[in-house]
Amino acid sequence: MTLKEGREFYQVAFTDYLLILEHSEGTNTLNQVAEVLTETDRYTRLNITTVPLTITGQYNYYVYGQNSATNLDPNDASVVGLVERGILIITDNQGYFDERIVTIPETIIYNNE
Repeated sequence: MTLKEGREFYQVAFTDYLLILEHSEGTNTLNQVAEVLTETDRYTRLNITTVPLTITGQYNYYVYGQNSATNLDPNDASVVGLVERGILIITDNQGYFDERIVTIPETIIYNNE
């Protein structure tokens, strides 16, 4: 996730992220305060749980910036605003997922022949 970009959009400090996972059919939803493991200009790495989710498939995710370490309601006064939203595919819910390491070359050479 690239949550720092959303943080800069609001130009208001907040302390935590509220993550909402909602099944595309609306049958399963999970709200949680995500633990930030790493936050850089390029990405934010979160520690979340998917154990309570009982259905695999496509989920919409919504990440809100907030000033509460316990709030699970996106309409609460502690919520600053929506930072990022997207789609998450859960194919096998064993309570954990392996981290995928993506290697991006830092040097690209173009040949203009």
